[in-house]
Amino acid sequence: MKSEKLLLHVCCAPCASAVVEKLNADYQLTLLYCNPNIQPEAEYFRRRESVQKLAERYALDLLTPRYAPEPWQAAVQQYAAEPEGGRRCELCFAYRLAWTAEQARDGYAGFATTLSISPHKNLAQINRAGQSAAQKYGGKYWAFDFRSLYQRSVSLAKELGLYRQKYCGCVYGQI
Repeated sequence: MKSEKLLLHVCCAPCASAVVEKLNADYQLTLLYCNPNIQPEAEYFRRRESVQKLAERYALDLLTPRYAPEPWQAAVQQYAAEPEGGRRCELCFAYRLAWTAEQARDGYAGFATTLSISPHKNLAQINRAGQSAAQKYGGKYWAFDFRSLYQRSVSLAKELGLYRQKYCGCVYGQI
């Protein structure tokens, strides 16, 4: 029997695939695709479509807020020249996980993110952002480390025909 309700922030379908496979047996999952960092707009919707496909595959609810990159852009633009993994990424994690934490107050035992599956992302930055968001919004951040599932996510993405992007999502990651 599935126990607690978990709101899972999903960065993309490939990363989410192995995480959903692992957590779905134990938690009542709802996926949240909140990624205003993804640009251009067509890329955002292409990734969202793939997340919808994954949600349907596992019969999960999916929350998709309106695409609004402008506030995110305003929050990170002063760090445009930072390298990948720098202050801009910290702010990006904080922005998305704050939004997730705010939504998790609506009946969820806690929230987590698929961001921690990537061997290219700084796990400490992600967890600091999650803990900070939990403190601010009064929820519980579950600091999973999904990096051991990365290769499984690559296989599952191929198996399920999920769109696999070539950059993190923000305009700076394309440069």
